[in-house]
Amino acid sequence: MARVEKREISRVQTLAESGIHTVPPKFVRQVEKALVQEDLHVPIIDLQGLTLLPQHHDQNHTIATQVSDAAEKWGFFLIINHGVPDSLIARVQAAGRAFFQLPIEQKEAYANEPKNPIGYGSTLGYSDREDKSDWRDYYYNGLWPPATREMSKWPIQVSDFTEAMDEYRRELSKLFEWLMAVLSCDLRLETENSLNESVGEEMKVFRIVINYYPPCPQPDLVVGVTPHSDMGALTILLHDQIPGLQIRKDGEWLDVQCAPDALVVNVGDQLEILSNGKYKSIEHRSLVQKDRSRMSWAMFCGAAPDIVVSPRTELTDEEHPPLYQGASSGEYRMKFIKKGLDGKDLVHGLKVQADCHSKKGSI
Repeated sequence: MARVEKREISRVQTLAESGIHTVPPKFVRQVEKALVQEDLHVPIIDLQGLTLLPQHHDQNHTIATQVSDAAEKWGFFLIINHGVPDSLIARVQAAGRAFFQLPIEQKEAYANEPKNPIGYGSTLGYSDREDKSDWRDYYYNGLWPPATREMSKWPIQVSDFTEAMDEYRRELSKLFEWLMAVLSCDLRLETENSLNESVGEEMKVFRIVINYYPPCPQPDLVVGVTPHSDMGALTILLHDQIPGLQIRKDGEWLDVQCAPDALVVNVGDQLEILSNGKYKSIEHRSLVQKDRSRMSWAMFCGAAPDIVVSPRTELTDEEHPPLYQGASSGEYRMKFIKKGLDGKDLVHGLKVQADCHSKKGSI
């Protein structure tokens, strides 16, 4: 039997709780300062009175216009009065906190493998690059379809974890479908359901990452999450209202403001490709605090693994050629996992050069 090489595991939570006063070198990096501009804020969209049914778009025209404008001009926006019950959000947050409050031995029972991020982990990516480490631990798993959930990594002993995550996924699925219907109309696609069809309808994938950012003795020297764009179509983020999330806007880092009870929505690589570049995935990062931890719950919504994501045909013609090659969703995800978080390099690698619009390929 082949000998299995054991990994040296260094959890950030354990390190932070050890009482260190200086950050180990593997975490230290040059951190660009954020732009401070009082009148520049990520859009906040109030969905008060909205019905999440596509056939009722006419009565929601103003809200739909705000969503499509924010997706095109920012790629990031906050939504309030979104209809997800406060009680459910509290349960989701409690389940995530309960996991990270488990003794380290119990959490390690769900530790992920070197080439598979599912489970409890601290580092994403397994290429040969000598990257700096992020100041975070995370829990990651699939929620839908059921086959994406790795039960060997599912913390069944955490009270209400299964029920809360499943109910939350159902609520966000309705929100995701409405957002995709709004953007389908904005793009003037064949039907309101066009973008939802492009990601597999009922077989579209929902995965969740629960991020835990421990306090850091030297927060200006680390990042919680390396700058990156998300690989899916849309990400819907819940967080604990502690500042730290930032986006790269016009080449500058900008704080994403906190708004009570808001969810944060951002465009991912798949939607950038499907829209032929009208909506662009946005590079973002997370910073950490010195005296308090932060947590976030990111729901990644994207295409089924067997789907080739490419620009919608309604958006291309001789005068408007496809700007991206088609990419298998499953292969793209594996590339993303191997490479780790690294700006927008993957989606930029799918861009079609000006002199070869007729070229087709995959990642």
